[in-house]
Amino acid sequence: MSRLSRKKVLITFGRSFLALHLARLMGAAGHEVLISDSVHFPITRFSASVTKTFRTPRPRYEPVEWTHALADIVRDEGVDLVVTIHEGTEILANTIEKYPDLFPDSCTLFFSGFDVEARLENKYEFQSALARLGIPTLDFALVRSQKDLEAVDFDTFALKRVYSRGSQEVYKVRPGEFPSGLMFDPNNPWIAQEWAEGTNYCSYSVCHDGEVKAHAVYPVRYAIEGTSCLTFESVEHEGIDAWVRECVKAFNFTGQLGFDFVEVPDRGLFTVECNPRSTSGVLLFDPETNVDRAFFGVNDDVIAPQPGASKVLGPGMLMYGWRKSARKDKTLLQYLRDYRRTDGVISSRRDLGPSLALPLAMGNILAEATRYRVNIPEAFMHDHEWDGAED
Repeated sequence: MSRLSRKKVLITFGRSFLALHLARLMGAAGHEVLISDSVHFPITRFSASVTKTFRTPRPRYEPVEWTHALADIVRDEGVDLVVTIHEGTEILANTIEKYPDLFPDSCTLFFSGFDVEARLENKYEFQSALARLGIPTLDFALVRSQKDLEAVDFDTFALKRVYSRGSQEVYKVRPGEFPSGLMFDPNNPWIAQEWAEGTNYCSYSVCHDGEVKAHAVYPVRYAIEGTSCLTFESVEHEGIDAWVRECVKAFNFTGQLGFDFVEVPDRGLFTVECNPRSTSGVLLFDPETNVDRAFFGVNDDVIAPQPGASKVLGPGMLMYGWRKSARKDKTLLQYLRDYRRTDGVISSRRDLGPSLALPLAMGNILAEATRYRVNIPEAFMHDHEWDGAED
């Protein structure tokens, strides 16, 4: 059990498996867990770890109303800590800049100020910040037009929006072979980033005032189109550990933070992008780690997952993991073995509700896909996405 006294924690984006896992971690540590979401049946509401669920406006489309709704929950329920999941982090950080007195001082909003969150979220601004700090980067350039694209002076590169996420398009551009039909949005331009072959890793950290309080590293093995991880296995990597400590200190960061890395032979370690919010690395922490202490910043030593900890996103592996683009050089037989031997995120003998409610929860996502006319991976997060808007 945690040494903390019982706290009341509000976790947003309850449809997420990350919210479900964090709710279980907080519940196992003795805290009271509340959940919010804009859909009717977020999977986390069916967890025995959750005491109340609240339906809120959509943060992407009604950010002010959503922020007011969260503030009302905090005041009415006496919430001690708000943990935002996905890009609701940036939306809430942005909105409270304009309405700074909505939340009582007794409640901690677990993220950094909007200026830091926005700089880290913007893929181009993040790389520029690293360069100013003297941290080595892959070659990169801002692309606002076809002319900018054709002027990129390094060979093969990745092309993606400065505000985007793993479920969205990434182009691999070879010399002289530019993608056709590109749209250029002045509010969300593209970044061209050198394509480097190497070993890919992700990290996840819980931070307070520039210090890392909890930390996990995992290699990219199965991923939707090579970008959104489906399996997670804790590994040790001292180079990544040191890199993250340096970066967190430089930005004086508070909140949850993820990085995508590539380790290039004979060149070293580079950071591809930053996710200044909850990422799937939280799935590697089990109740025995007492990672709740990191969210409240009361631990001295860095909390890490148990050795060999592993998890798999079952529905995602069934839908995408078998595809060649997701499993890279692994055979279908290897895929089946890896799927069967890895602990699931949803199923739990101590908490059967989410497993039984999975068809209902997935129905939410299908409805969102139909409503917004997007694919299923994008529908999952669509009304919680943030693309740099400050209104």
